Amino acid sequence: MATTDPASVPPGERVLVLLRAVNVGGRSALPMADLRAAAADLGHADVATHLTTGNLLLVPGPGSPGTLGDLADALTTGLAGRVGRPLALTVRTRAQVDDLVAANPYPGPAANDPAHLVVVFLDGPARADGRMDLSGYGRERGTWRGSEGYVHYPDGIGRSKVTAGVLDRLAGRTGTARNWRTVLALQEKLGG
Repeated sequence: MATTDPASVPPGERVLVLLRAVNVGGRSALPMADLRAAAADLGHADVATHLTTGNLLLVPGPGSPGTLGDLADALTTGLAGRVGRPLALTVRTRAQVDDLVAANPYPGPAANDPAHLVVVFLDGPARADGRMDLSGYGRERGTWRGSEGYVHYPDGIGRSKVTAGVLDRLAGRTGTARNWRTVLALQEKLGG
């Protein structure tokens, strides 16, 4: 799953690579040391990971594609070849992460319930911007904004019927989610 955003890769700046479904079950195991080594083998610099859920930070190497979509495609192919299995990922710049943090439509949960507020990073723009209709699922609420979605799970994520598959269907895209605390930590690492 490659990002379709035509934004340029900022020269010399770290980008965020978010892998989907990494280390969420037995068959998805991918040691972060292996992921870092694979990215470095591809010629990328300042390679780091955050947590064990597929959050990769790197400065694209010389000769990397000029657009985020092309970089995502190259990383999808290159990393999969090195780790020995297909991977789904999307790429964001520091400016994009700063923008999505500033645009958060749920400041209350961000401050008071950050573990239950997630950002869904999509592989392209959602079918429509605006409020998600989650009324048939429970008390969750969500909003699409371009290639991101924000979902608040007031009763917790684990038992919610608003699953990744539901969000993919609603968006008409494929995505991967990170909770608000992780998003803020990744934003800080992009700037560091």
